[in-house]
Amino acid sequence: MSDEGSEFGAGIVVCLAKFSEHLHEHGPYSERQIREFADWTPQERGRCEAEALRYPVGDAAQKLARMASAERMREGDRVKALSAMIEMWMNGASDHLIDLDEKAPEPLKELAELALRIGHGFTGETWTMEHVKRIRELWKAASVAVDRMLGIEPDWGQW
Repeated sequence: MSDEGSEFGAGIVVCLAKFSEHLHEHGPYSERQIREFADWTPQERGRCEAEALRYPVGDAAQKLARMASAERMREGDRVKALSAMIEMWMNGASDHLIDLDEKAPEPLKELAELALRIGHGFTGETWTMEHVKRIRELWKAASVAVDRMLGIEPDWGQW
């Protein structure tokens, strides 16, 4: 860490919390938008197009615009577009794991390694929904491990 402090947060809990902000609704790419794109079907497109004709500024029209933007990435190749969305999502989220303290529990270290590889590795690897699932699993395991590290017996709960 530099003498000026961390640009994206440092520590353990702070890093995990700031990373967590990116899981659903932070920035232009989120897990929700990635899942929405992965599940986008021709039938869903047709339904949205019909609804957007009736309500040009409604939810369906906004969804069509998001999907069109995602589809334009990588010239219409859905697999490459999905991979690019995941990479851009982790590019923003993984910044918060750069100054993760070395005392962090193993699941959080593993999450940091994967997130940074996806978001900053520029490996040319194709990222898939399996990677998104693994990020979610590691995030949950890291959250539980931090509680245990703090001497708290966690209970994830049902909801």
